[in-house]
Amino acid sequence: MSVSSKLPDNLSELLTHLHARQEKRVNCTMQDRADLWLRHGGEDLDISPPNFHHALATWMANTGLVHKDKVQHVAAALFCLGVTNSNNLFQKVNQGKLVTMGIGKNGRRNAKGKK
Repeated sequence: MSVSSKLPDNLSELLTHLHARQEKRVNCTMQDRADLWLRHGGEDLDISPPNFHHALATWMANTGLVHKDKVQHVAAALFCLGVTNSNNLFQKVNQGKLVTMGIGKNGRRNAKGKK
């Protein structure tokens, strides 16, 4: 388990944990969201509004949930479905509200937060 969150480190355990939360309609905390994003290369992705869908699809490929050859297709589908970056981890990052959790306004891991 990560020091900064209570999410399991093992991907299969993590997915089981996230499924259980979804079924119970229990939200992840912002700390959990930040930890999850940073674990799979999120800090290297541009999550600005024009690049959000591609960054999310790339992150999904980094986790192994989506095949790397399908990133462009997944990004297009996310865009078409209206998946947005509002009122979630990505909006909070852009507002600078996750600096204390280790993600700067640019979406990169910062030195001020927990590691």
